[in-house]
Amino acid sequence: MNKILIIGGGNGAFALAAHLTKLGANVNLTDVFPEYLEELKCNGNSINLRINKEESIEKISMVTSDIQKALKEVKLIMVVTPSYTHKIISKRIAPFLKDGQMILLNPGRTAGALEMFNNLRKFGSTANVIVGEAQTLIFSCRKLSKTSVEIYGIKDKVGIASIPSEKSLDMVNELKPYYKQFYAEQNCLITSFSNIGAIFHPAPLVFNIGRVESNEKYLFYKEGITPSIAKFLEKLDGERINTAKSFSVSVLSCIEWLKKIYFTTGNNLYENLQNNQAYSQIYGPNSINVRYLTEEVPMSLVPISELANSIGIKTPMIDSIIEISSILLNKDFRKEGRNLNNLGLKGKNKMDIIKIFINGDLKE
Repeated sequence: MNKILIIGGGNGAFALAAHLTKLGANVNLTDVFPEYLEELKCNGNSINLRINKEESIEKISMVTSDIQKALKEVKLIMVVTPSYTHKIISKRIAPFLKDGQMILLNPGRTAGALEMFNNLRKFGSTANVIVGEAQTLIFSCRKLSKTSVEIYGIKDKVGIASIPSEKSLDMVNELKPYYKQFYAEQNCLITSFSNIGAIFHPAPLVFNIGRVESNEKYLFYKEGITPSIAKFLEKLDGERINTAKSFSVSVLSCIEWLKKIYFTTGNNLYENLQNNQAYSQIYGPNSINVRYLTEEVPMSLVPISELANSIGIKTPMIDSIIEISSILLNKDFRKEGRNLNNLGLKGKNKMDIIKIFINGDLKE
């Protein structure tokens, strides 16, 4: 098995499919929502890729809505979709998985690999597969049309962890011919608590709701995150870091992450965001019904809050964004999201939770 399967039809999926093809990989592309791939098939399976002001046309080996067909002769499966689709995807792929295959969530958000690991079992898969998650998507990118994508920046380092944790390096080695940026983290607690999107996406959108509902076009990071909003994000980030520390995990702050990944400069979060060229041309959403809330709140903020609450840690800033977002979209994101019950962690103590994130169950 020497092909790579990309599952997804959005920004990241198109960017990875095109860029991997450009680097010489044999890529299959599929999605659980086939309509996102129809125009691409009409375009001869070709994606117009723009990167560093250079353009190329990359022909994908296979573009299909037949997931069983797409999985054949594939060792590495890269899931590049909003995390609220992970359950749907696990149900679709479970009957066709084979021993030795690897599933990498790009990204997993918070507890994504654990959720996928549990769901594959729930939906009847007995295959011996590795389930991993990347801390973030390796690209900053946007689709320009239904057949074109632009990559604004490529991250310098991206951590990967898997369940079981001792297989993380195997997954990194599978990617090494194409990307040296991936490195193995110790376990999925680290990648889950390193979820920077949980800090950068929901709160700024909530604070800019007036702009969004007035159909104002604005740069999400450059104009949407003001000095005051950045101060709130630093407090939000502090709760994430404190929760991670309570689970014996050390993660970078948002400021440290920006400096490490994008080589930004500045004395605070606002200055580092303003100095990040990779974010400088990214516009804000034109609706609040977008993944910055519908994905990042239930699949990122909720599990951080739930894990914190399970060991008596308070997260008032995170909880406020969860509650406000739930009101704005008339949802119960805490009930719908990755809460302790949905992750199979309800009633577990701290050491049990750590073991489950490492092994997928309570192995001795």
